[in-house]
Amino acid sequence: MSRRPWARCPQQPADRRMIRLIFFGLLASALAAGAALAQGIPGIAASRQFLSERLADNHLRLTGQVEIDGGGWQFHADEVEIFTAESRLVATGNVVFVDTVSGGRVAADHVTFNFEALTGEFYNASGSTRLIEDIEASMFGTQEPEMRFWGEVIEKLGPRTYRLVRGGFTSCVQPTPRWEVTASSVTINLDEYAVMRNSLLSVKGVPLFYLPAMYFPIDSDGRSTGVLMPTYGTSTIRGGSLSNAFFWAIDRSQDATIFHDWFTSTGQGYGGEYRYVFGPGSQGFAETYWLNEHEAIIGSPYGGEDITLPARRSYQIRGNGSHIISDTLRARGQIDYFSDIAVQQTYNMDIFRATNSSRSFGGNVTGSWDAYTLSGTTNISETFFGTTDSSLYGSSPRVSFDQSEQLLPGTPIYWGFTTEYANLLQTSTFGPNQVESGLTRFDVNPSMRLPFTRWPFLTFNSAV
Repeated sequence: MSRRPWARCPQQPADRRMIRLIFFGLLASALAAGAALAQGIPGIAASRQFLSERLADNHLRLTGQVEIDGGGWQFHADEVEIFTAESRLVATGNVVFVDTVSGGRVAADHVTFNFEALTGEFYNASGSTRLIEDIEASMFGTQEPEMRFWGEVIEKLGPRTYRLVRGGFTSCVQPTPRWEVTASSVTINLDEYAVMRNSLLSVKGVPLFYLPAMYFPIDSDGRSTGVLMPTYGTSTIRGGSLSNAFFWAIDRSQDATIFHDWFTSTGQGYGGEYRYVFGPGSQGFAETYWLNEHEAIIGSPYGGEDITLPARRSYQIRGNGSHIISDTLRARGQIDYFSDIAVQQTYNMDIFRATNSSRSFGGNVTGSWDAYTLSGTTNISETFFGTTDSSLYGSSPRVSFDQSEQLLPGTPIYWGFTTEYANLLQTSTFGPNQVESGLTRFDVNPSMRLPFTRWPFLTFNSAV
């Protein structure tokens, strides 16, 4: 019943930015040469010793210590063949690509690249790139924030689509990385999504977590509609549990999460959460959860008597929000309400909510017009002592109307007033018995003030 970590608020999570940076550095650094080549074959650096041989009208071969300098990047190889009619180049032998802007470096045995279509392949490639954007340097200790990657093939499939085949990546530079992820293939569409197949997370060389397939959104704003990662758990009362959720990015200002829980021992639950930010002073969230339990017999883990849980239906509603209705009106509200205190304290994994014995809800609307203020409030709280005894208190409604001090025309007297109507609630429940001790009151408090000013530096006030 507690709010899941993966179903929280719509703000930008750090792990999603990290995945986006990993893939962008992994593939964009390796293949950034395509943009420069599309503008024409760059010049050959004169500082290198090489042999140039024209094999045909549209076929040129360079051998030796070949260096192609594209300004923001450099290309080194033992041999480069350029096919101008096909807009294609082939590099072999100690191929190294260096991105002089980002510091990325890729080494490969063989490279084929189409500089017109901006597609190509790096074979038996490995390299590294520095992580710059949105990275906290202290996460890497004394090391440079760097990502290492490798793969049998790194392909550029389109202007924004890349694929790594049978490779992996890590941010650890130790001989045995603290962590690394390997996969049979990783396909990424920059700023949209990444798809990993047969991915394996290893920690200190020990395989830890395997997924046959994973779709991961990497939108630039960190929010994408889709199915969230399912979670599995087990407990004495619920038995095994399987939780699934769907996240809906409605627009830039609001989103929602729909979730479902299945418990092998007791039943199932479902609910939803909605969040919005419409502007300064207008934001909030609401969460609701329904639990449908069948009768269950729970064995005691300590060899005592079995516990029988009855069939029951319960719900929980939580939320708060504020909204600016107009220049003079503002509304606020909050609710933390559950229908069954026993369910609330049995199913919640959060310690605070599992031990919470109070439920409440309320709202307020306030308006101001020059010297006048009108406010209406409802606020009800109930505290339980056990499962049936409780004490309820609050006000429903409480209305106040006030006037700030104003000068009476033609006099030196200032006057104002405050008024309040309140229906005060007080109910004590002891099993089947209830005791009502609430009351209704109406207060009017007018005031008058007369200032006595004889000297400009001294004022006396008398008030009634």
